[in-house]
Amino acid sequence: MTSVIEISDKMILLTWVTFGIAAVCLHKLLWKHILRIIERREKDVADALQGAENARQELTAAETTKKQVLRQAEQDTRTMTEAAARQAAAIVARADVDARAAAQQRVREAERVIQGEYRKAFEELRHNAADNIARTVEKLIRQHLTDEQKRAYHEEMLKEIEL
Repeated sequence: MTSVIEISDKMILLTWVTFGIAAVCLHKLLWKHILRIIERREKDVADALQGAENARQELTAAETTKKQVLRQAEQDTRTMTEAAARQAAAIVARADVDARAAAQQRVREAERVIQGEYRKAFEELRHNAADNIARTVEKLIRQHLTDEQKRAYHEEMLKEIEL
């Protein structure tokens, strides 16, 4: 009897045959399955890498878009601010023109009122002066006229009043 530790030709041959059968069985039964798992894993890794690259590109595109939107928003803000400033200046200018026109209209109206009051005062002064002159003349005439001249004067005045 030979010992288990002894290496014999038979033992080497049986080991190789067993290894070959095991290799063929593994190849037939498991190798394709293992390759599919490895391929699927490689595909998953490649997909994850591609997804990461796509996400990086999308992030870069989003950053670029964000910068463009911010630049456009700043430009729009500047444009709107400038337009608002121009409108405000136009409103102020219109208000100034309107205020000046209203002031000129008030000045013209005041001048008309003053002119009317001046005419009234002048007419009243003229009437007062005429009344005073008439009274003074009448007093003078009464003092220097005779009774007969006074009657004639009164009759003449009555005739003028009746006309």
